[in-house]
Amino acid sequence: MTAGYLVPNPPGRYNVTLTIGTLTDHTRNDPSVETPTPRTLVLSVFQPTRCASTVAVTYMPNKTAEFQGPYLQRQFNISADFTPLFLEARLPVCPDEPNGSSTLDDGPILLFSGGWNIPRLYYNVIASAIASEGFTVISIDHPGDTNIITYPDGHAVVGRSSGFPTIDEFAQYTSARAADATFIIDQLSNATAVAELLPQRGPREFCTDRVGMLGHSLGGAAAVQAAGQDPRVRGAIDLDGAFHGSVPSSGVFAPVMYVMSEELSKAPYPTLDKLWPQLKGPKLWLKVANTTHMSLSDALTLLQAAGQDTAAFGDLLGTIAPTELVRLLVAYTAAWMRGAFAGKVGGPLLEEKEPGRFPEAKTVKKSNF
Repeated sequence: MTAGYLVPNPPGRYNVTLTIGTLTDHTRNDPSVETPTPRTLVLSVFQPTRCASTVAVTYMPNKTAEFQGPYLQRQFNISADFTPLFLEARLPVCPDEPNGSSTLDDGPILLFSGGWNIPRLYYNVIASAIASEGFTVISIDHPGDTNIITYPDGHAVVGRSSGFPTIDEFAQYTSARAADATFIIDQLSNATAVAELLPQRGPREFCTDRVGMLGHSLGGAAAVQAAGQDPRVRGAIDLDGAFHGSVPSSGVFAPVMYVMSEELSKAPYPTLDKLWPQLKGPKLWLKVANTTHMSLSDALTLLQAAGQDTAAFGDLLGTIAPTELVRLLVAYTAAWMRGAFAGKVGGPLLEEKEPGRFPEAKTVKKSNF
């Protein structure tokens, strides 16, 4: 593996900026620390922009990367150490200089929530790719169920979770993440908070009439719950997440898309079938061939960019081509969320009128559009 390898440029029509910052909720405490401490969320904000050239930035802080290698070995019983893969990855982004890029202001906003115990950084490539289609994408580290969070000042907090969560614990995590989403939307409407999070933007609040949420695994469940609880979340996408949260008795009226891996389709969770009737708005259930649960992260892209053989990790990460997976996720996300914001979900991709475009994606069922 070469030192400091670069991941592919995002595929959309825009370049992307990356800002890492925090928002602190003083009404809730951080469950990861013993003494009462306000809940501080670390966020990566990917914004669409134009720039003449990009710079390479670190994919993951050293403390997080050095924690992940041994964690993944234990979690998945593998011998490979992914620490160098994370340490040496670099993202191409536009420079921070005020005159170095022209950011697309006040476009639609997508919140991104990752899997249980997984830092937001595992999805940097996916988030950047979606942002390149004109969305501001904000990925979130959730205190309490993320295995390690490295804060912008360099200190790190290791999560206190021990063992695989119970169903009740998953439900608690889902609710906490949905509450995080509501808090973030509140803060995006607060000019002072925006100035602290995005100094380049200054004290200018965001328009929050086009906000959606997507996530992987537990993060996908949180997206659905947030859409059911907060009317400002106008669309949700669940990437391979069993649902352990709660929705209003009246149901969820925001459009919801569920993207299932081939691995999960062979042992589907009953919670998903129970949730389906409660989705009252447009809804789509996709299955993606040649994927596992962990395919829906950056792992395949990182391995390929680093010059490693992705086939060696087929059992863990699936055999779908990394570039094709990213293209598929970006296309379906953009089509679904644009329809949700326009108040009319549909179009050739979602209505199965482009069968040759992504042959790995098959509709399991759909309704209300």
